[in-house]
Amino acid sequence: MPRKRLTLPQLVAEHRFDPGNHRHRRALDESGPLEDPELERARQNALSLRGVSGAKTRAAENLEEFARLVADRSKR
Repeated sequence: MPRKRLTLPQLVAEHRFDPGNHRHRRALDESGPLEDPELERARQNALSLRGVSGAKTRAAENLEEFARLVADRSKR
């Protein structure tokens, strides 16, 4: 039985996003805009360099930054 598809709003609500997890990255790719403006900017930054030749390091940094912001939401 296949696992239920994750959604980015669900991951954000649970204050978890693992950039190394394929299912989490797929949720990021398939997500629509997030309600939180700061998270939405970070989401756009994370998506902007995905697959761009020569930008692998910066793309990974943007993805890590998005994950950090999601995790920080649990401290509020």
